[in-house]
Amino acid sequence: MKYWYVAQAYHVGKDLCNQLDKLPFEYFAPMQQKSVVVHGKQVKRDVPLTLNYVFFRTDDFLALQAAVRNSSKVHLLYRMPSKDAKKDSHEARFRPMTASDREMEMFMKAASFYTQGAPLTIPDKAQLSKGDTVRIIDGPFKGVEGILASQQGKDGGKVIVSISNLLAISTIDIAPENLEVIRFAHGNKHIYKKMDAFKPRVEKALQDVKAGEPLTDEVREQIETFIRRFSATITDTVNTEAKLNLLIFQGYQALQMTKEAKQYYLRLRDEILPKVKAEKMRHAISQALQQYL
Repeated sequence: MKYWYVAQAYHVGKDLCNQLDKLPFEYFAPMQQKSVVVHGKQVKRDVPLTLNYVFFRTDDFLALQAAVRNSSKVHLLYRMPSKDAKKDSHEARFRPMTASDREMEMFMKAASFYTQGAPLTIPDKAQLSKGDTVRIIDGPFKGVEGILASQQGKDGGKVIVSISNLLAISTIDIAPENLEVIRFAHGNKHIYKKMDAFKPRVEKALQDVKAGEPLTDEVREQIETFIRRFSATITDTVNTEAKLNLLIFQGYQALQMTKEAKQYYLRLRDEILPKVKAEKMRHAISQALQQYL
């Protein structure tokens, strides 16, 4: 199985890349163009984007280790042994620092948009753990997943994409309508506030539609925003999953999106309702399903 192995170079530049091209390994050594002054003139030069980090992808670590050992310009990075590891155990050994294909895919996509002045940081684990995991669904960073690190306005903000807790790259501010929540940060309770605030709105909208009254543009936008942001969210409990799916189901009904509403009807009936133990939630789902029919 192939992994990305993290290395650091004395200097990432064209000369190093020419040498790395001769090795039988896929690698990623991102650079950016930056204006520098040479002999009084401003010229553009390729400089390292990621603090001279280089990433190699291979399923033969020993071959990579041997190739890098013969080079004085690159060295592989290793994780420190755990303080709690027993002596001579596997955990006590220095292990190579690796990144997953998924991490690298996100990192490479985010890095590709920077040509100068990329805001790279060494991530603070405590800071990263506070943010929700989000996916950017539109704009130049579409498809990038990371941690919402700073908030601007209604849940928009910068998204941090990190590599193996080693380094991180930050996007520009992302508009809230271009973000969907994949998972809320551990211990974060604002999902309940979001659902509690949305519940009376969507129930009122559904009543209006059944009475033949059209939705206002404002109400329609509120429902569309809720669905777009939370339809892919992974929840921690069955009750939260049930409540969220019920609200999305009602939202699609209010928007009169028949196909999507039918999908959520079947999900609630066949997948979620059998798992729900709380009588109040079971009653709410059953009632909503009956009213849909």
